[in-house]
Amino acid sequence: MTRRRALGGLEEDIRDHIERETQDNIERGMTPAEARHAALRKFGNVTRAMEETRDVWRWIWLEQLLQDLGYSLRSLRRNPRFAAVAALTLALGIGMTTAVFSVIDTVLLKPLAYPNPERLVWMGEYDPNLQRDIAMFQDFSDWRKQARSYDGMAAYGYRQAVIGTGQGSSDVTAVYVAGDFWRITGARATVGRLFGEEEADCVVLSWDLFQREFGGDARRVGQPLVMNGRPARIAGVLPRSFRFQFPMWWTAAHPQPVEAYISPPPPAERMVQFTQVVAPLKPGIRIEQAQAELESLEKHLVEEAGREPPIPKVRIGPLQEKLAGGSRRALMVLLAAGGFVLLIAAVNVANLLLARATVRRKEVAIRAALGAGRMRVMGQLLAESVLLALAGGAAGLLLARWAIASLVRISPFAIPRLAEAAIDTRVLAFTLGISLLTAILFGAGPAFSLWRANLHDALKDGARSSPGLAGQRTRQMLAAVELSLAIVLLTGAGLMLKSFARMNEHAPGFVPEKVIVMKVRFAGPQYEEKPAQQAYLRELLRRVESAPGVLSAGVSTWFLFDDAPAFPADTTPGQTHLIRVNAASPGYLKALGMTLVKGRWLRASDSAGAMLNESMARQAFGAMDPLGRQLSIPQPATVVGVLADVKYSKLDAAAAPEASVGFEQVPPLNGTEIAVRTAGSAAALAPALRKLVTDIDPSQPVYDVKTLDRALAESIAPRRFNLFLLGVFAVSALVLAAVGIYGVMAYSVAERTREIGVRIALGARRGQVATMVVREALPIAAAGIAAGLAATWALTRLMATLLYDVQATDPGTFLTVAILLGITALAACAAPALRAASIDPTVALRYE
Repeated sequence: MTRRRALGGLEEDIRDHIERETQDNIERGMTPAEARHAALRKFGNVTRAMEETRDVWRWIWLEQLLQDLGYSLRSLRRNPRFAAVAALTLALGIGMTTAVFSVIDTVLLKPLAYPNPERLVWMGEYDPNLQRDIAMFQDFSDWRKQARSYDGMAAYGYRQAVIGTGQGSSDVTAVYVAGDFWRITGARATVGRLFGEEEADCVVLSWDLFQREFGGDARRVGQPLVMNGRPARIAGVLPRSFRFQFPMWWTAAHPQPVEAYISPPPPAERMVQFTQVVAPLKPGIRIEQAQAELESLEKHLVEEAGREPPIPKVRIGPLQEKLAGGSRRALMVLLAAGGFVLLIAAVNVANLLLARATVRRKEVAIRAALGAGRMRVMGQLLAESVLLALAGGAAGLLLARWAIASLVRISPFAIPRLAEAAIDTRVLAFTLGISLLTAILFGAGPAFSLWRANLHDALKDGARSSPGLAGQRTRQMLAAVELSLAIVLLTGAGLMLKSFARMNEHAPGFVPEKVIVMKVRFAGPQYEEKPAQQAYLRELLRRVESAPGVLSAGVSTWFLFDDAPAFPADTTPGQTHLIRVNAASPGYLKALGMTLVKGRWLRASDSAGAMLNESMARQAFGAMDPLGRQLSIPQPATVVGVLADVKYSKLDAAAAPEASVGFEQVPPLNGTEIAVRTAGSAAALAPALRKLVTDIDPSQPVYDVKTLDRALAESIAPRRFNLFLLGVFAVSALVLAAVGIYGVMAYSVAERTREIGVRIALGARRGQVATMVVREALPIAAAGIAAGLAATWALTRLMATLLYDVQATDPGTFLTVAILLGITALAACAAPALRAASIDPTVALRYE
C-alpha cells in the first residue's frame, strides 16, 4: 500500500507540475493547446520519468525476480508432467543425501548432550590382544585421586539385570555408574533423586522403563524392589530427554538402550572389575598434557606396587570421536554415494531441460525481440530451475524423514546415536543449500544453450525446433556421465555384497539357524559359591536336554585371555601366549555345530583335558601334532582333540585362537551362555526354552535369547547398515541412468522421425532401423562404462576398510558390474529402437 500511495503521489505531482506550467504559458499569451504542448515538451517523456523514479524508489531486481518466479510457476503449471518428473527425480537425490547428512550431523557433528562436551575425553589402556581400550576399577580409583588435569572422573560398566516390577520381572540393560557420573552428564532426576557415590543397592530408572513397567507411578520411587536376587531401592527417575552417550564395548556386538543406572559393584569385586572411564579436562588443558600426566602417574603406580610394567599403553581421546568409533569413514562413503545419486538426478533433469529448451527457442526469441535482454531471459530460466529444485527439496525432505524413521526402526543401534537422528534446522539449511546448488548445476547448461542460440533463425516461419548436432552430443555426453557415476556406486555396492557373502560362509555342519543361544547371570547371595552354581546348571541342562525338539545342549563361559607359559619344551623355552579360553560342558561344542578334526571330544570325566581349534594348534605347536601334548591355561591340561575353525561369535573376524576346557575346571562365575541345537525351527522353540529356564529360578536373569544366526547377524549390524544404504543408492543410480539413456535415445528418435521415414521409404528394413538406433547408443554406454571403471578403480580404495576378505579392486566385481550396466543400457534402448522401427513413412514424411 505504501508503494501504491507513493506511485499515486508521483503521478499527481507530475500532473500538477504540468498544469502549473501550462497556466504560466497561457498567462504569457499562448492558447491553451499551445500552452499544454509547450509544458509537456519542457517536462520531457512522462512515462520515462516515472520509470526512472520508480527505479530509484524500489529494488528492481527483487521485483524482476518475483516476476520471473511467477512466470516460471505458470509455465510449470502448463506442463505438470514435466514438472512432476523433474521434481521427483530431484527428490530422490536430495532426499537420500539429506538422510545421510542427518545421520552424519547427529553422529559426528552435533555435540553430546552434556555440559562442556568439547572437554570430555575417554581414557583407558589399549590391550593389543583384546584390541580395545580397557581399565581396571582400581586404576580408575588411583587416577581419580591423583590426576590433576581432569575436572572430575566417572566410571561405568555394562550390567544385565532382572528387576521385580510387582507384575513379575523384567530383563533390562543397565550400567553401573561411579565417581562423578551425574555431575559430568548434568543429569537431574525428574522424579525422586540421584543416588550418592557411597550408596549401595540403588537404581535410577530411565523414563521409558519407568512408564513401561511401573506405569509412571511416582509412589514407587523410594520403594524397595528385587534386582538380580538382591534387595534394592528405586532412588529416582531420569527425564525423557536424558540420553546415555558413552561408548560401551561390552555390548558392541548386541547393543541395547540403557534402561537403568545402578550402584557400582561392592568393594570386594572392584579389584578385578573391568570398567570404562570418562572425564572432562580442566579448562586450558590439552589432551597431550593429560595423557602425559596419566602415563607418568601409571608408571609411578607400577613402581610403587613393585609390579611389572603392563603391556597396555594408556590412551586418551575425545569422547565424541570414541563414541563414533569406526563409523566416520563409512558415513563419509555413504555421503559421497548420496552425492553421486544427486549428481545423476541433476544430470537427468538437465537433459530434460535441454530437450525442453529446444521447444522453447521460439518463445525465448519472441521475448528477446520484444526487448528482453539475454541476462533477463537467462535469469528467468534459472528461476524455473530454482522452483523445480525447491519442489524437489520439499519432497526430498519428506523422503528423508521417512528414510530416517525406517533406518531407526530397522536397526537403531547399527551406529552410535542413530536413534537421535532427526530433521532439524541444520538439516533444513543443508537441504536448502544443496537444492539451490543443484538448481545451478542442472539449470545453467540449458540456460546457456539458449543464450548462445541464434534467436533470429528461431523466428523464421517453419524453422524446426532442433538444437542440432551440438545439442545432441551434449545430451549424449550427459547420459555417459550418468553411467559413469552409476558404475562407481554399483561397484561399491557389489564389493560390499561380496564381502557380506564371504562373511556368511559357514563351515560344513555349522547351521546357526538351528541353534538357540541365551545367557544366564547368577544373581543373589545364594549363587555366590561354586556348588550352588553347578547344581543350578546341572538342573538347567537336564531340563533343556529333555525338552521336545532338542538334539543337544551345553553351557559355557569365557576367560578373556590367560597366560600360558607351559607350551611344549621343544618350542621356544619360556614362551608365553595370551589365548582365549572357553570353559564348556561336553554338549556345548556339539550344540554349536563344531567339527572335530582329530582326536576326541571332551568328556565330563576330563579334569585336565583341553581341545584346541586349528588356529590355536598352529600358534602353540606349529607343524607338530598337538594331541597328547600339554599346555597351561593356566592349570596344566592335555590336548585331547582339535576342532575346525568356526566363526560363531563375530562374522567379520577370523576365528581367534581358542582353547576349550571342562566346565568343572573354572572358579565361581558371574554368568554363563547356553547353546541348544534343535531338530526343527529354533526360532519357534525359543520362547518355550526361555520359560523352561526361567521356571528353574525366576530370580535369575535370562536374557539375549535368540537364534545363533540372528546373533551373528547382529554382530555385523554396522556392515549391514552400510550395505543396505549403499545398495539403495546403487539401485537408484542404476534406474536413473537407465532412464537417462532411454530419454536421450527416445528424444533422438523423435527428432529424426522424418529422416527415419525417408530411410524406410527408400527400402531400409525395420530391423536395420532398430539396429541403427542401438548402435548409436553403444558408444555412449561404452564411454560411460570406461570412464566409470577408471574412476572406480581409484575411488573404491577409499572403502577398503569397509570390506572383508575382498580386494577393493576385485576384477570379478568390476567385470560383473560392467556387464550389468551394459545390459541395462541396451534394455533402455530397446523401446526407442522398436519405436523407430515401427514408424509409418507416410506419416513421417509429413512430420515437422
